[in-house]
Amino acid sequence: MSGGLYSLATIIKRLEAATLRIEDIAASQGLTVHAPQPPSLESPGNENLLAGAPTSPPPPPPPPPQQPTPVSSAPLEDPKSVVAFDELVIEGRVKPFLELTRSFAGASVIEIVALVEKQYKDLRAFLRLVGLCQQPDPKALEELLTPLQADIEAISRAKEANRKERDWFTHLTFIGEGAPSVGWVVSPKPGPYIDGIKESADYYGLKLTREFKEKDPKHVEWVKAFVAILQAMRNYVMEYHTTGLAWQSKGITVEEYQSASASAGAGAPPPPAAAGGGAAAVFAELNRGEDVTKGLRKVDRSQMTHKNPTLRAGSVVPGTASSATPPKRPIKPSKPSSLAGKKPPKFALDGNKWAIEYQENEAGLTVTDVELNQAVNIFGCKNTTVVIKGKVNAVTLVNCIKTAVLIESVVSAISVTNSPSFTLQITGSAPMIQLDSTDSGQIYLSRASLSAEITTAKCSSINVSLPVEGEEDGVFEEQPVPEMLKTVVQGGKLVTTIVEHTG
Repeated sequence: MSGGLYSLATIIKRLEAATLRIEDIAASQGLTVHAPQPPSLESPGNENLLAGAPTSPPPPPPPPPQQPTPVSSAPLEDPKSVVAFDELVIEGRVKPFLELTRSFAGASVIEIVALVEKQYKDLRAFLRLVGLCQQPDPKALEELLTPLQADIEAISRAKEANRKERDWFTHLTFIGEGAPSVGWVVSPKPGPYIDGIKESADYYGLKLTREFKEKDPKHVEWVKAFVAILQAMRNYVMEYHTTGLAWQSKGITVEEYQSASASAGAGAPPPPAAAGGGAAAVFAELNRGEDVTKGLRKVDRSQMTHKNPTLRAGSVVPGTASSATPPKRPIKPSKPSSLAGKKPPKFALDGNKWAIEYQENEAGLTVTDVELNQAVNIFGCKNTTVVIKGKVNAVTLVNCIKTAVLIESVVSAISVTNSPSFTLQITGSAPMIQLDSTDSGQIYLSRASLSAEITTAKCSSINVSLPVEGEEDGVFEEQPVPEMLKTVVQGGKLVTTIVEHTG
């Protein structure tokens, strides 16, 4: 046993000596040697160590694996079709039109033209997406078209809100008729679609041209500038989107495009909302709806000042432990309809219908240049006289008060509904007059209209003035329309006759 221990100690000493010698050799050659662990006798290569043979330096460690280079988020380039749209439409026509408008037009026209500018910017953004992306599904496409639809509606609202601008309303209508031209993006025939919108706008453009040709040629130039925008867009469409939107079959998806656009235009995040009280807390509390009143408590009779004179004298009502919630304020009553704001008057031809609305105290509104296929709709007027020169298809009077209408001739019928104290005079012919829910009215018939059929429903105090035979024009005899009817049963059927008073 002692001999084995002696042999082991001898081996360890020899190993230490060999280690020291190796370190001396490495130091003389300028190498750095890490202190090795004592090797095992069974390890291969120990024969060289024991013999003192020099060793080669250890191989360098393998380099770490290279990390993949992140893809750079470079902004997407504008496709050729968008560059052409900028040159032909935005830079070539829209911007000069904006500058011309600001040089002479009124505030209402400048406002609606600013909406036109936004409309074409949104159209450009949509065309850029089309030029880079694959065609999305119908639902996604509908969402992408929402800004353009909102622009058309905004222009229409701006036109309607400025009807009182009599000096500029034809200009506003001219722009409003041309606004839907951007709807070519959903048409399989964009070129003809734009032509149809352009024809609608040309009607009002010709009216402006006739009106200002001699007074102020700048208005005529303005009309031509807007028409040039529509024509330039048609030329662009016929070159790049002849049969509809030209989506890119090998392009990126709409989601990838929106992600790239968001990363390219991402800015600093908005500051966090302030926590705690203030106006934000008040609105948050109000937004709870009916839950906001759940904390209110029921007041006992002992706390009612009108039941206890002593409480009124002290001007202080004793509270309870649960009276922390403030009392509910009374709801402000809404204004009655009679106090509501007046709506802007309207007098315009929309398609084949004349719209005369919300006119008050107008003594001579005249409708001229009418056609047989046109109808005249009078709505919400008060103390107004309307003269219709020529023969029209139909005339309708609804929700008017003390309104008089002078008509030459009507092809189909005249209808009066819920319009008390009306006056209706026919100088030509009219086959039918229909009255419904109307009290107190006067009808003057000409000799050519004596064959007219007059029907009434829920009406009273209606008088019809007939021309006196043998007298000159303008001499009438007034006769009331019967109001009292008698109904009896005869042979299992109801028979209604007029009650006549005699004596």
